[in-house]
This record gives sequence, C-alpha cells and structure tokens, in this order.
Amino acid sequence: MELQFSKNLTKYRKSCGMTQGQLAAKLNVTPQAVSKWENGSLPDSEFLPKLSVILGVSIDVLFGIKQEQPEQDIEQLITQKIRQTPAKERADLIMKFYYAAVSAYNEYTPTAAKYPENLELETYAELRTDNECSIARLNDDLKYCCFVKIPENGVDSYTEVCDNMIYLFQTLANKDTINIVHYLGSCYRNRMQSLEYISKQVDIPVKRVKRIMDNLDRLGIVWRVSADITDTPTIIYGYSHNTPLTCLLVIAKSISRYIRTHDLFIDAYSRGPFRSKSAEKSAPVPQADLWDNNNSIISEEE
Repeated sequence: MELQFSKNLTKYRKSCGMTQGQLAAKLNVTPQAVSKWENGSLPDSEFLPKLSVILGVSIDVLFGIKQEQPEQDIEQLITQKIRQTPAKERADLIMKFYYAAVSAYNEYTPTAAKYPENLELETYAELRTDNECSIARLNDDLKYCCFVKIPENGVDSYTEVCDNMIYLFQTLANKDTINIVHYLGSCYRNRMQSLEYISKQVDIPVKRVKRIMDNLDRLGIVWRVSADITDTPTIIYGYSHNTPLTCLLVIAKSISRYIRTHDLFIDAYSRGPFRSKSAEKSAPVPQADLWDNNNSIISEEE
C-alpha cells in the first residue's frame, strides 16, 4: 500500500504540474517530506484530506483502493446544465459557476463555496493573480462578472492609449450622453428614430442631441441612415445595443462607489496586469522579514 501511495502521489503531483517544492508549500511542509512520501513512507493522516483536495483525487484512489474514474467532460456538463435550466434562471446559474471557480483559488477551503444569499451590503468577489484578474458583483439587484486572462506580456498592447479610446471617454464624460444611452438602450431592437423624436424623449435640445449622436456614430455605438420619409431626406438613427458599453457603464459604477465589501477576495499576485517598460527598471519592493521566534527584547545598549 505504501508503494502504491508513493507511485500515485508522484503521478498526480506531476499531472497537476507541481514540483515537490510547490506541493510542500501548499501543505506547509518541507520538500524533503514530500520526497520521502514519494519514496515509500506515508504522511501523517492529517495531510491526507489536504492532499486529496490539492491533487483532485480521493484518498482511496491515492492508496490504490479504488480506480480513478474517467475524467468527465466539464464543458459538456456545463452545456447540458445550462440548457436544462429555464432562461430566466440561467444568469443566476452562471454566477454560481463563476463563484465556484474563483473560490477554487482559495486552497485553504477544502469544499466548494456556496454563493451568498440575502446580502445587505454591496458585495463583490475579486481575484488577483499573476495570470488572471477578475471582479464580480454578487447582489441580487444586479449581478455581473468580468474575467481577464493576463497575457505573458501583460494587457498593455490591448489597452494602449489610442485616439478612439480617448474619444470614447471624452464622449461619455457628460450627463446628456449617459441619459441618451440609457434611453436608446431601453428601446426595442431595430427601432430607428429621428433627432427631433429623441430630443423630445430625453428633453435635450436637438442641436446637442445631434452632436452626441454623431459622436456615438463615430464610435459604432449608433448607426445612421438616410430615409425618404418626406420631400426632404431625413437622417435617422439606430442603436447597436452595444454589449461592451453596457458592461463598461456597469463596472464604472462599481469603480466610482469604491469597492468596500468582499465576500470572496483571492489576492495572490506579485505584480500588476500591465507590463510597462518603465516599471521594469524599478526593483521589487523589499519584503518585511518574518518574525524570528528567537529574537530577544532589545537591550538598552542596542
């Protein structure tokens, strides 16, 4: 049994892409201890549940008492579950999937975390590592999640400053634009409207509505066509129901409120998601040493 355990421990450690040192760090033991386990000795029983969680296999499988079950197609399981769920309940299900995925980064929790209910405060789940960053609002009145996989060279190349990005923020940086976006986003799909009609609905002068709509057209948020409705050709506008813009405004609200309450916060990063060349010139921040239990009280002479 000891030999079978050692073989399986090595097998599943490697399948998880971990070195002996990395597994040792997760268990708070020395790499030498893991090496001994992989060469014929058994760990204390207190480590077995932790090993099971970290390696993703049961204790019986580690000892060779049971055979490992064939790996399930997780993508197919998720697809089936979503299709079997009523349309109005799918968003809540996807948020539960997200929450369970982020909670898995907390290696100190052996079981899947349950999505919180009846939250009184505005509450978020946040994830920050060197490989990904993510934020989600968990409250029932409005739930969202945003997940970014950080490339090896950072997000800089995708988020670099460009004229259209500056133009977007300048366009959105006034109350009338936001009010018009709210109105257009409330309308039915494929509804075309004149400037005069929009002006009446939002109570903004036609001249200002035209300037805002032309700015939004330049960004692809609305489109315009010429229509022969009367003897004089008329320009009418349609809204693209722009998904990124909706997400941007929702997340902007969270930023402006300053996120104060977390239900789940995984904070395991060494550097930010950007890779500015100027930042590479700076040395890492020195880390404070851990307390030494052998330290004595400082004497007067010192």
